[in-house]
Amino acid sequence: MKTAKRVLSVLIILFLALKFSPYGYLIKGVKGAYFDGHTSAHIYDRKHFDQREIPVFNATPLPVSKTLKRVLDAETREKIETYKTAGLVVVEQDEIVLEEYWNAHEPSTMSNSFSMAKSIITMLVQIAVQDGYIDSWDDPITKYIPEYEIPEGIAEPTLRHFSTMTAGMQIKENYKAPFSKTAKLYYGDNVIETALSIPVGKHPAGEVFEYQSAQTQILTIALSRAVGESISSYANRELFAKAGFESTATWHLDQAEGLELGFCCVNASVRDYAKLGQLVLHHGNIDGQSVVDSSFLAMASAGYRSPEYGHGFWIYPEPHQNVFAFRGMLGQHIIVDPVHNRIVVRVGHKSGGKFAKEFNLLETTLLAQMDRWDNN
Repeated sequence: MKTAKRVLSVLIILFLALKFSPYGYLIKGVKGAYFDGHTSAHIYDRKHFDQREIPVFNATPLPVSKTLKRVLDAETREKIETYKTAGLVVVEQDEIVLEEYWNAHEPSTMSNSFSMAKSIITMLVQIAVQDGYIDSWDDPITKYIPEYEIPEGIAEPTLRHFSTMTAGMQIKENYKAPFSKTAKLYYGDNVIETALSIPVGKHPAGEVFEYQSAQTQILTIALSRAVGESISSYANRELFAKAGFESTATWHLDQAEGLELGFCCVNASVRDYAKLGQLVLHHGNIDGQSVVDSSFLAMASAGYRSPEYGHGFWIYPEPHQNVFAFRGMLGQHIIVDPVHNRIVVRVGHKSGGKFAKEFNLLETTLLAQMDRWDNN
């Protein structure tokens, strides 16, 4: 009994020491991952975060095709189930041609977008340019975040550089290291302070592509300052409601009534993610109304300083170079295939590991299945 009490006392002391240390955010990380049976962030971890609710204003259900049905090959099904897929929707010619869910996931279930949110933030910045809140993508970042310190002798990056991952922030993207700034951005309670503590200057602005979540968070801070309202509110009015979201969504915040984690963490349904894909597939138009400028989307879905990454969107390598995507950790995907007027949305727990550079085995499985549909 005495030994148990000593162990408990030591654990309490360690907990308090961690809580009041610079790494107190790790407590949320442990609760949000290990206490839920995971080893890292997962698609249902929103309950561990403050969130801002995004209500439904203009639900527009996606129609289900009565004439075309897509079926997964046995090989594809085995692989995507091995990768613990939770939801899969395929839309062609603006109608659902395949829709499946696994375990407790349902059509209205919210799951974490992870880095698919980066594409959303880029689209919102473009909308803010169209609305006149932001003058230009080529505005210097300090025009909107004047307190962001640019090291002496370093050329100041622009909003465009933060969208294209060419701002050269002095950070290494690391999701596994608990003491990294990436982990603190996710689990910490002051995402503005953390992001602004990371200077630029690792590479000359606009010259080198390096994927860094902190770059999108800087862009998120600039956007929130420019529009003068929460990112969630602006996103709902200018994007989600216009796209016809059917289910309530939320966005992770760093603290109660705080700032959205713009580099990740929209929580929405698979069907509503498909609506974002449909918007991009249709060149930013909904029912004849331009929501996101088509010329911008054409530029955004083409490589900037990397053939694989444009303005917030990933471009697949050959022979699928005409296909691009919103992509998130653990294999969250909104795949846009303009040639075949198709959207493929997948949410789940594993990506299957990499198959080529930054792309994963889940993606090659889906792309191969799409090829078979088109060639048969």
